[in-house]
Amino acid sequence: MDGMPVRLQRWIRGSSSMLGQVRALFFVFLLIWPFVGLWGAFATSLPFGIAAVAATLGLLVWLYVGYQRGRFPAWSWVAEGVCVCVIAGASDYRTTIAFCFMWVNFRSLYGGLREKALAVATLVAIMATGMMVFDAQVEATATLLLTAFVALVVNHVLARVSAARDRAAARERAAASAGAGLVAATTREEAMDVTLGAALSMDEEVSAVLVVTVAGPALHVVAAAGDVGTEASGWVGELAALPEQARTALVPGGYEYLADGAAHDVCEVFRLRPHAGVALAPLAVHGSCFGLLLLAMNGRATDDLSAPVKTLADEAALTLDQLLNRSRLSAVVDHSPDALVLASEAGIIRFANPGTQTLLGESAAALTGRDLWSLLHPDDLEDILTAGAGPGVPAARPCRIRSREDAPWTNVEAVIDYVNEHDGSRSIVFNARDVSERQALELELRHAQKLESVGRLAAGIAHEINTPIQFVGDNARFLETAFADLNRLHEAYRDLVDAARKGAECGEAIERVERVAEEIDIDFLLEEVPMALQQSLEGINRVANIVRAMKAFGHPGSEEKTQANLGEAIANTLIVANNEIKYVADVETDFADLPPVYCHLGDINQVVLNLVVNAAHAIAAADRGRGTIRVRTRSERSQVVIEVEDTGTGVPPEIADKLFDPFFTTKEVGTGTGQGLALVRTLVVDRHGGSVDFTSEPGAGTVFTVRLPVGADDMAEAAS
Repeated sequence: MDGMPVRLQRWIRGSSSMLGQVRALFFVFLLIWPFVGLWGAFATSLPFGIAAVAATLGLLVWLYVGYQRGRFPAWSWVAEGVCVCVIAGASDYRTTIAFCFMWVNFRSLYGGLREKALAVATLVAIMATGMMVFDAQVEATATLLLTAFVALVVNHVLARVSAARDRAAARERAAASAGAGLVAATTREEAMDVTLGAALSMDEEVSAVLVVTVAGPALHVVAAAGDVGTEASGWVGELAALPEQARTALVPGGYEYLADGAAHDVCEVFRLRPHAGVALAPLAVHGSCFGLLLLAMNGRATDDLSAPVKTLADEAALTLDQLLNRSRLSAVVDHSPDALVLASEAGIIRFANPGTQTLLGESAAALTGRDLWSLLHPDDLEDILTAGAGPGVPAARPCRIRSREDAPWTNVEAVIDYVNEHDGSRSIVFNARDVSERQALELELRHAQKLESVGRLAAGIAHEINTPIQFVGDNARFLETAFADLNRLHEAYRDLVDAARKGAECGEAIERVERVAEEIDIDFLLEEVPMALQQSLEGINRVANIVRAMKAFGHPGSEEKTQANLGEAIANTLIVANNEIKYVADVETDFADLPPVYCHLGDINQVVLNLVVNAAHAIAAADRGRGTIRVRTRSERSQVVIEVEDTGTGVPPEIADKLFDPFFTTKEVGTGTGQGLALVRTLVVDRHGGSVDFTSEPGAGTVFTVRLPVGADDMAEAAS
């Protein structure tokens, strides 16, 4: 077609369809016949022959114009019949009457049944005129008329079948084009344009198409094409305003064709001019309807449109949903504060989101093509790769990351996962979250929780210190008085010595010494002063021990793990917690000789304190009198074990799995935060790679067991 002359393309216009090809074939026969049979028109008088030739040429021109336009008005049957009658009469209904059959065969390919009725009347009139005016034989005329009727019926059926086949082919092409267009669409706007174009080509009667979303009680026209006017696009209407038939069709797999009044009601809801028919199909995915596809038609559809319209609606709904999900995913990725990187299986970065740029201070374009592994600290790489290659959901691992050698390392929690893409290639998804601020906050929180614990124990500590300080003060005042008395005795002895040196009478001096010694009760002082000094020293030592324990317990330590003596640390913690314990329980200790443990000592102090205080509270809650708390340590291969046993209430089975959950507490409102055992688990498991567990017998007591790796290598192995 592209290489043909323009005139030839005009001649065979529309022949790409089956009906067009049939019409072109019959029109060619129609053009050929006058050159064969027109000579019969000159068998009559010259004026009549000229009229027949003029009628032939005029009819051919008219038929060509109708062929080009693809339609004929209904009244043209009468005018064409007059021309055919003149042509047939010029040859006495003999030679050129065959032109009538060419004309009927061609014209029966156009119009509907009502026009065919007019065609029958025209044919009868032509044959009747031949018999009455031109003395045509009745038998021949009747035979010709019957043959014309058969040709009319056969070609009308042929036209209907060809048209139906053409419409089906057009819908198949529209569906195929829509499918390809929807697959290629990258935005919802492109997908809706493809949908609108395919819907408009579904049937020649379709004049307007709308894509409408349904949000609760509202209808929103998001796309429109065709004869939609100025108000339809963007219009927001009410779902309740639709006819009930239309509302019931808005379910997955639904479809409805509305005609006449119901169609007018639908058009009014969407501000369309009145249409004879409206086809509705829901836009639904995953069993939920989120919109509808509406086709407004000038006349009734010649075929059932339910299958192609539903197929188009389903394809459009699926594509729109996928594009929406893709858009949402893109929004999440673009606005995520985490670093999200997609790399090839070899580690070459293919994509990096804006969060990566924020974290690393490097643009996504600069990161693309770089080696992902070069961004990670070499000491952390093996742990990250091992976690990503393991079965199940990969776990987050702490690591350090930076984009340049001169940049500082940033502490992150990273996850690596291997995924298969649609093209069959294997890729790496790297997700990193900056935890520097969180780690600083966690450190501050741990210190704050320590201070909170110290604050909770402050009253008890004050009481513990107050008792020795009180008797130290009493002894000091006693020693002050005793010293004054001894000073009086010392003066009496000095006077006696002076008198003896001078050789004077010493009797009076001796009496004074004896009197003073009796007054101050020298025997009592000699007995009590050493005891007072000893008690004072004991009190001072006791206060010093409490102060040292408080200092050791409350020391902030450092973020780096160091080797520590756990036995000494646990003993200090028991001193700090003594006031919480001494009124409800006795403490029994069994400390084994432990190797130095590589740990955060402040964290272990907090763990033991929380477990001991929790044990004291459990004993008090049991209300069975004074109980016992046993604290034991031992060494097991590359681990040290700390056990805290109490004779309290025990743990009911129904809450055993919640005991370490944050904010879970069995205490009354206002007396517990639910952070004690949760903090124990965090400090032991997350911070030290250890484990914490318990065994309990309801009503008898509980034993909490903490296991800690001894060295740095053991801790790394436990964490992995």
